[in-house]
Amino acid sequence: MSNSADGGRYRPAPAASIRKGTITLELVKIHGHTYYIPGATNTGVFTTKSGYCVLIDSGINNTVAHKISKVLAEKGLKPRYLLTTHGHADHFGAHNLLKELYPGLEILASPGEKVYMENNLQATTTLYGAVPYDEIKVPLLFARSTAVDITITPGPLKLLDQHLEAIATPGHTAGHLAFLTPDGVLFSGDAVFDQGILAKYPLPFLLDIKAELATLEVIAGLEIKYLLPAHGQEVITEVEPVLEANRRQIANCLDIIVELLSQPLTREDLLAQVAILEDITMDIPQYFLNLSSLSAFLSYLKDEGRISCSVENGKLYFFAI
Repeated sequence: MSNSADGGRYRPAPAASIRKGTITLELVKIHGHTYYIPGATNTGVFTTKSGYCVLIDSGINNTVAHKISKVLAEKGLKPRYLLTTHGHADHFGAHNLLKELYPGLEILASPGEKVYMENNLQATTTLYGAVPYDEIKVPLLFARSTAVDITITPGPLKLLDQHLEAIATPGHTAGHLAFLTPDGVLFSGDAVFDQGILAKYPLPFLLDIKAELATLEVIAGLEIKYLLPAHGQEVITEVEPVLEANRRQIANCLDIIVELLSQPLTREDLLAQVAILEDITMDIPQYFLNLSSLSAFLSYLKDEGRISCSVENGKLYFFAI
């Protein structure tokens, strides 16, 4: 890892940019042939001398797709493959339009994430526990279903005569993949949260706490030079402090939950108390995201023998033991 004065983070100068009103659209070089397009969800770009490139994640909607295509056009690049870290709408909501703009583009994802990408209503149904009502089907959680052309599993990926690697990184979702380029750049999707994101969202959205903790160890063992999470505008050159921040956040959430469960609480009442302690504000979609994540923490604690639960008077109570 390279050292830097800002604690292992840097913001490289853009290789190409387009001004659109007050918004700067840019292709930012990380190292070698590896770039990214900053956004609410960062898009990875791995280039080749042929002019074709590989994209990693897109973004939430058609507006983002147009942004990506303009940036690529400015640099004379044409995407041939679009890798997907996972099947959340903010990571593949722009996939369909990109495929329309580039008819030869092939979309790749793991088998587990393909299920949700090709029937995205299933993702919001899983989150809510039944067919969701309209207020839950917001762009953050619900995108137009997207066909996956090629399913991929962890291991080497030969694309455009270049060798990338898909790495299993479950925890945020079951079939989550991270992608390592030949330049030593890991596009980690939502397997790792930037420290700024952790500060903004103190109850991180996770599906499986045990798997996430294992994923953090997997990433710690990789030979990587640069790490770029999907959210956050800084390339990370010192990986371990960010991984440790994720571990601490998980441990802190677990401790808070156990402490609050010194008295029996329902899941909903527990979320309300966590929200007060951590100053979490929620609209309806965010409520269900937080409730889902809280459920993952409760499952982990229950399996670890730190809490138990019982049904009393038609309510499910959790309590520390």
